[in-house]
Amino acid sequence: MKRFIVFACATAVSLAAFSSCSNDPTVKNGGGTTGANLTFHQIDRVGRPGLKELYLAYDNHDAFNRVDPNTDASMAAPQIATFMTAAGRSAAISAYVQDLLTPDVLTFNAANTSPIASYLGWETGGQIKTSCTGAAPNAFGGRALTDDAVSVMLGLAYGNLATSTTITDASTTNVFPFATSATTTVAPPADDGNEQSGTGGKPLLSNQNLGCSDKTGETASFPYLAPPI
Repeated sequence: MKRFIVFACATAVSLAAFSSCSNDPTVKNGGGTTGANLTFHQIDRVGRPGLKELYLAYDNHDAFNRVDPNTDASMAAPQIATFMTAAGRSAAISAYVQDLLTPDVLTFNAANTSPIASYLGWETGGQIKTSCTGAAPNAFGGRALTDDAVSVMLGLAYGNLATSTTITDASTTNVFPFATSATTTVAPPADDGNEQSGTGGKPLLSNQNLGCSDKTGETASFPYLAPPI
């Protein structure tokens, strides 16, 4: 039986201490422990990079940070739909992106033996290649440090990464389409011709326009990321 694991890490704070992804009532406080009736307040969460910043209205960011990902179908998905409509995308592409990106969690298949994580790899059946290392796409899922996740999110919104069109991304050799999907209930839709990918007099918004280099790589010690450019 395949085993699937979902990470939705919520950041929580109390007056006594800081805790992340834990409901342990005994928190160290000055060498001792607190009581068993602590109240933790979620103030942020970490899921798909750029979902909140790109697709949701700024006024809704704080509320989004504080709710459980289980509410994303009713809270985040309609806002994604509004964003996609404003970007001129078709109803079919909008529905596919909503289904693909909510809930806002990183999912991976622990039974998969791929040597590296692959952003949106499980959700799209291994049809997305985004690693700056040139690694082949796989269906493990999760997210590798070398994944160009921002370009993927932009490509879903402004490019044809959500469609049946085969393209090569300018910032990394991503080849699509999404073939069979492991989790989405909406099949990849037809291209609507409304991409903003730098052609036909339209701006280039479909990727972050940064090439892969050793600055995006990993190091052998903490913090495991190469220094910023």
